[in-house]
Amino acid sequence: MTNWFEELPEQCPPKESLVPTGQVYYRLSKSAPPTSDDFLSFRANNPNRVFKNVSECISRSLSVWDNIDKCMNITKLPRHRGKSHVIEITLNNTDGQILKTFGENHYSWWRSTTFSLATVKVAS
Repeated sequence: MTNWFEELPEQCPPKESLVPTGQVYYRLSKSAPPTSDDFLSFRANNPNRVFKNVSECISRSLSVWDNIDKCMNITKLPRHRGKSHVIEITLNNTDGQILKTFGENHYSWWRSTTFSLATVKVAS
């Protein structure tokens, strides 16, 4: 049984999510090296917000991309102002579960408590 970094609703992660097996993903970060605050879900950062067209399960995941350029493109969005670093994350089988969501290169990642920040690299 996986211990999740954040409390998750029932049926979350979804049954179609996968256990990662060493794939590399990218995420925006405010700091280099990143801190634990750079790995909080939208729900953790916005506990009272109502999200339209996004399930509670997805709101408790972390967004990651499988393409560094696609990840860098989102720095243009207002909610990502101040996130000037791209970090590289290699996700392994103990790091949680992942599901392709919201487009070609975007994934939702449910982080486990065993994920280690020490494994993260600053990509840019």
